[in-house]
Amino acid sequence: MKTLSIFTSLLIGGLCLFTSCDDDRDSNPIIQQPDTFVLDEPTFSGVTVDLKTSDVLPFTYVQPNYGYTAIVNYQAQVSLSGTFTVSADEADAAAEAGNETLTADYATVEGSTTQPKLEVSAEALARQLVRIGQWTEDAMPATQEIYVRMMASVNNSYICYSNPVKFTVNPYYIELSDAPIEMWYLIGSCIGDGKWGDTGSIVGQSLYPMSTVSGYNYDKNTGKGELTFTGYFTPDGFKLVRVPGEWNDQWGQGSSFGEFVKNDGGSGNITVPTAGYYTLTLDTKSDKLTMTAADITPTVYEAMNIAGDFNSWAETQTMNAVNITTSMAGHNHIWSYTIDATGGDTTCKFLQPGWSPNWGSNTFPYGIGVNNGDNIPVTAGKWIVTFNDIDGSYAFTATE
Repeated sequence: MKTLSIFTSLLIGGLCLFTSCDDDRDSNPIIQQPDTFVLDEPTFSGVTVDLKTSDVLPFTYVQPNYGYTAIVNYQAQVSLSGTFTVSADEADAAAEAGNETLTADYATVEGSTTQPKLEVSAEALARQLVRIGQWTEDAMPATQEIYVRMMASVNNSYICYSNPVKFTVNPYYIELSDAPIEMWYLIGSCIGDGKWGDTGSIVGQSLYPMSTVSGYNYDKNTGKGELTFTGYFTPDGFKLVRVPGEWNDQWGQGSSFGEFVKNDGGSGNITVPTAGYYTLTLDTKSDKLTMTAADITPTVYEAMNIAGDFNSWAETQTMNAVNITTSMAGHNHIWSYTIDATGGDTTCKFLQPGWSPNWGSNTFPYGIGVNNGDNIPVTAGKWIVTFNDIDGSYAFTATE
């Protein structure tokens, strides 16, 4: 067989101002449980796919019959045998509980969509193959037949599976390590400079990353878990997106504040009833979003400084205030700064003049800084660091 390298590009979606829901939603349909659905034979099924030189593998399918045009979430699952009996997550959980008798024969691949086409990351697929095959760097098959099926669900329920499709790949070794935390970002009229996804929309100006939760154990294979954000919001509206510059994965508002929906074409902007401090909590494992008023009166700093090995610990380097001047005046708590550490690893801390207070920690790229904490270790690279002085949370986002 010939070898194929698959290169596709992700479509970057601009902001869509959504309209009202369709008639199916208005009529409050009764959902039904489908048995299965059709996964199309992929265009590359007759060739050998070189995973190392490929970008994404596109799969198309027909929506399961839920009784109406539901908003369906799709994920890919891969198996070496096609049996799909014991998942890698089940086997790992059993092993952690002391039961090592379960052997995984399939795994769920990172990434999901609500569209009739899922572009599966070749790298993520290769990682899961190493995981279920338990391959080592010195014992990798040159070629491997694999089976892929789609898992469909509605609101994490009514799960059904497609038929599997078989094709051949050239796998490659990937060192298994904990998956990066799945991060989500705030964007909208009351966020940063208020831009909604135009070409000037970047982290630290138009988007805030949410914060990790101290002591939380994130899923080591998917990076899913709990995120939070506390800040000042106005009724101008915002949304959450998973990838800056894309709208494929987003959270919006349903019929009223407090009803939040993911990847719903009828969702509106999230609009708080009154201006004030609120706390957002997003559980990416269960796809649950909540937002509650925060009874706090945090200190408002006129400026925020940053220091570290990267600037010889000079105390006068100021960060950028990330706010829109009118509606957020007097309530800014988000700061950003670009650290150029391309020459090697460095460190940093956030501080007020005289180092009282100052914020530091020992984790990267996310963490919660505490007063007089450790110097934050910064890996070599160029980073936009964002800092929330309300809870000390920080995040480093790679930039060119």
